[in-house]
Amino acid sequence: MKPLSPTFGQEVRRLRNERGLSLTQLESRVQYSKGHLSKIENGKVQPNPGMARVLDDALQAAGRLTEMADAPPRPVPTDHTTLRTYDSMFEHHRALGHRQSPDIVLPSLRHEMDVLNTLARSADDPGLGRALWLLAARYAEYAGWMEQERGDDASAAEMTKRAVLFAAKGGDPELEAWAWVRSAEFALYRGDARGTVHSALRASKSRSLAVQAAAALREAQGYALAGAGERCEDALERAEELRQAASETRYGTTSLIDQVAVTRAWSFHDLGRHAEAAAILDAQLPLIAPSALRARTRFGLRRALAHAAAGDVDYACDLVTDLLDDIRQVQSATVHIDLTAFSKLLSRLRPASGREVAGEISDILFED
Repeated sequence: MKPLSPTFGQEVRRLRNERGLSLTQLESRVQYSKGHLSKIENGKVQPNPGMARVLDDALQAAGRLTEMADAPPRPVPTDHTTLRTYDSMFEHHRALGHRQSPDIVLPSLRHEMDVLNTLARSADDPGLGRALWLLAARYAEYAGWMEQERGDDASAAEMTKRAVLFAAKGGDPELEAWAWVRSAEFALYRGDARGTVHSALRASKSRSLAVQAAAALREAQGYALAGAGERCEDALERAEELRQAASETRYGTTSLIDQVAVTRAWSFHDLGRHAEAAAILDAQLPLIAPSALRARTRFGLRRALAHAAAGDVDYACDLVTDLLDDIRQVQSATVHIDLTAFSKLLSRLRPASGREVAGEISDILFED
């Protein structure tokens, strides 16, 4: 495969970075807003000769941008080897995401997503083009999750919107409904019971049984936040039935063996049924692969919270002590929500065994 020629937008970004200019500094040299310049660089705005001349002058491109705008679009060479390569790379990125900070994973995810976007738009084989769009959607959806783990819900929502757009171009309507599952997750971590249930119900209208199952799980968690135990149990039962009937989805977690059981434990804890939640998580945690560090940390911390709330605070402190290094490594904003809750619980109960772990938790929560 020949080296991939840059698009107009990619060349604008390269030249701007080469000149040491921020978007704000470039904005002051041209008549375009920073937002419009960002759309140009991301390929959302197609170049015209006037735009090219302005940017050519501002970036001292010696006619390069004008030439690119005047040239007819050329197909970017694509083949199935390219598709397989980027599919394999996605699995590599996801494996990194299981163990590393989102800040390490996101730059490469975003770059490969932009390349796939370019390849898909230029593919001369419609079938290959659709496959490239669908793979770009998987990159964007996972980038959205990493943005949420970084604590940037706005960027997470924007990435999810891009994933929906890419998936639609690839002929897959499932992700549009899945975006509502993600919206329910945003609300869940904000502690917004009504918002969680509302978004989950929107997702439940999907034709995909797998999306309906995921939606029912989020719905159950929303009801648990609101203290609606019977509705929570009904949603969990519905999720179990749907998961048994559904085929696998290409979106969402790959780390949990039994998502319904883990969600049941999560919900029981929020409903005040702490001992039951702890017992379920004691059984489920060993089933999560050691390589899935992010999931083991998230649900391991929820397990410790359940044990502490059930009265076994010393054991909970031991569990959290074993998790501290992993919490530092994965740097998860969603994990920090439960870590804060555990810190508040220790502050209230003041167990003698918790003094040292409380200090370490404080260091983690207030690190830059």
